[in-house]
Amino acid sequence: MDNEKIACFMATFGISEEEAKQMLADDEAIDHGADLFPLTEEQKKASKQARSMGTRTYTFTKRERKPDPDKRKLIEWFTEWLADTDPIVTNPERQIDFHFNGRHFRIVLSAPRTETPSE
Repeated sequence: MDNEKIACFMATFGISEEEAKQMLADDEAIDHGADLFPLTEEQKKASKQARSMGTRTYTFTKRERKPDPDKRKLIEWFTEWLADTDPIVTNPERQIDFHFNGRHFRIVLSAPRTETPSE
């Protein structure tokens, strides 16, 4: 196996057999943790800076929803219509909870963005 690697190194890199054997030995030593090419302090600092991603801070801002007067008006109408059932407006543009005949009900109002086709 080593002879195949040496021949491959010699053909690929155009080096002598001794250089290929030394290269194989160096690879083996590096695989076992040897540091054959130590960096200077300046090189270590440059390497650390190059590997650093830095710190990025991003603040999430919650998007303010524009009030929808049409939905509010509809919820008001439903509230007036359900006045005898003691309605609870959970969300003034979306949801009403109420009790009717001993059961709990919820009306959720939604306004799809798509237009309905005209007849």
